[in-house]
Amino acid sequence: MTFSKQQLKIALVSIFLLTAMPVFAKELHFSFTPYAGLEQSTFQEAYYYEDFSRYKDRQCSLLEWTQKLSYLAGIETRVKYKKLSFFIDLSTKLPGKCGSMMDSDYLENGMKFNYSISENHLNSAFDAQTGFSYEVDLPFMQITPSITASYSYISFSAKNGRGWYGDSSYTSDGKTHSWDSPYSHYFPDGKYHLAGVDYLNQTFYFMAGLELSKNFIKEWRTGLGFHFAPFTYSYTKDQHLGKNKNFYTEGYIYNYFGNMKFTFQNDFTISSLISINTRMELNLQLFTKGKTDKNGRPNQQQEGESYSAFKTKIGISFSL
Repeated sequence: MTFSKQQLKIALVSIFLLTAMPVFAKELHFSFTPYAGLEQSTFQEAYYYEDFSRYKDRQCSLLEWTQKLSYLAGIETRVKYKKLSFFIDLSTKLPGKCGSMMDSDYLENGMKFNYSISENHLNSAFDAQTGFSYEVDLPFMQITPSITASYSYISFSAKNGRGWYGDSSYTSDGKTHSWDSPYSHYFPDGKYHLAGVDYLNQTFYFMAGLELSKNFIKEWRTGLGFHFAPFTYSYTKDQHLGKNKNFYTEGYIYNYFGNMKFTFQNDFTISSLISINTRMELNLQLFTKGKTDKNGRPNQQQEGESYSAFKTKIGISFSL
């Protein structure tokens, strides 16, 4: 009985895999960590006057959406071979009232003449992260560089708005005044109400980072991390819901090296299979200008965006 070269190759590869698998399996570890937490954040959008020659960098409108302690839940799955780890982290937030939506309008001279505030309601949110990390042991600490790809989606609705309008169309003397002037008009006034601005944001970025950690005792490891994104892309959509001025704008932001994250983590080992993890994150996306569309058509008006968030969470890690 003779064997072809292809059959011999298959047999040799099979023998190698069967021999190597027990050795490989000893170094391969799986873990999954369900977690819960809280998040507080602010999204800011600024719009500028279109006449750049006369009003360069002069802001005509500022929109802000705040989250105050939204509840989040997620799960992280990690596969580790020796010092190299691959992970996937998925999370979502609990819908509901979460903060405020604020809308401010400015004249060319910088005076704020309209100001409104609405309840901000979280409709839905989803975050996904995946990446690699590698542990480097030093005599006094451990250094863990990492590379991560992240995607986030969030949607808000503005409800029950109220505001003070100093526009000459609404003031008691027919002149334009500051929003807090006694001549300004307050809404709702029994006849009209304020509808506010709904918001949608999708952001994608790559992030590189470094974490420094140390075991003070065998069961407790603590670490500090710094991460930055060489590139961040954000898409936003604002839906203005006024009865006479119902329109939407879309923003496109390309941010280079303006997105950073600071982390603080503690791991408490309960047994060889279970540990408790706590983590705090501060994420800052610096103000960056971009292009806009209005009602699906290119718009000459410039906009700028910034984002800040603080997140804290606790999870239980199960190792297999």
